[in-house]
Amino acid sequence: MSILIYDTEIKHGVTTPNNPQQPGYTYAKGWTDFAGMGIATIGVWDAYDNRPHVFCDDNLDEWLALVAKRDWVISFNGHRFDDPLLEANGAGYPAEKSLDLAALIWRAAGIPVGEHPKGLSLDAICRANNLPTKTGNGADAPQLWQDGKIGKVIDYCLGDVLCTLALFQLIYQHGQITDPRTGSALTVTLPF
Repeated sequence: MSILIYDTEIKHGVTTPNNPQQPGYTYAKGWTDFAGMGIATIGVWDAYDNRPHVFCDDNLDEWLALVAKRDWVISFNGHRFDDPLLEANGAGYPAEKSLDLAALIWRAAGIPVGEHPKGLSLDAICRANNLPTKTGNGADAPQLWQDGKIGKVIDYCLGDVLCTLALFQLIYQHGQITDPRTGSALTVTLPF
């Protein structure tokens, strides 16, 4: 299948009550300041070539060249975060190629468009379905990046890619997942 599964990490964090500003670090102006966040890395699983890819400032043009060759670009919560981040930083791709697993799952769970539900995160869904789980917290990635811990951030990003890949494979093969909030089955329909 001609698909890419991807995730992004940002260079500059966003100050929140759980993530207060720390001296010596640069921050974006808020959750809508996608240009200010900047792209630290894009982690990708290329299902067509059956291999991972990592894209950073020095090879973002290769990301766009790869996307041009594939039919679908799949993420978890990409429509609300990753896709706008890429667009704001010159690495956007055609919207018709984008498939957001979170949007599909949340719709199947009856969540109104625009709401971000509690209990239906990537990690919670993966745990409830006995899939690989997240290896850290994305809120830590910008500080790690700014501390020069590039490999640690890339490793974390690729971990999220593998979680998303496992979730996609489950949906593709079975058409449903276990809802972590209720333990019941949710039917999730892919557009292909």
